[in-house]
Amino acid sequence: MTRKVAVLGLGTRGGDIARAFHATGWAVSGFDPDPIAEGVPDLKRDWTRESTISSTVCGADWVVICLPERLELMRKVIQRAQGEAPRDTTIAVVTKDFDVDAVQGCALRPAHVLRVDQGENGGYVIDVSSKTDAKAKSDATMVLSQLAAQEFGPKPRSVQPPKAESA
Repeated sequence: MTRKVAVLGLGTRGGDIARAFHATGWAVSGFDPDPIAEGVPDLKRDWTRESTISSTVCGADWVVICLPERLELMRKVIQRAQGEAPRDTTIAVVTKDFDVDAVQGCALRPAHVLRVDQGENGGYVIDVSSKTDAKAKSDATMVLSQLAAQEFGPKPRSVQPPKAESA
């Protein structure tokens, strides 16, 4: 059975994460209130862009929240996602500015909320607390290691030739 991920926020981070989930065989739904958010237009099969948070998280096994670094906004979206998603859905909040206590602080079910950040050398760093459910920790470790293998391997860098100096 195909698992489903809902990605809330389809900017650069959200688009990259949606592509990584898709590459590992997940069905992907996405939402962004900005109609010109990049999203993931190159995905065809098992991808839908929804018009509401509710329709995006409906039936999701995972919800990944990729929002601007504004805690009050993240907290509102966490609460909304948990109110609409299935009860045991894992909520992964992608943030570099806030710790796990900050993102779990408002959650309806903090045991299913974790913090994720992209590691400096690729992959993901998972941040959990004593409130985090053991099954959610185990699933997050497995899922994110699969994603890291898809998306965050070393990316080729284009090397620019040095500019000629004028005399």
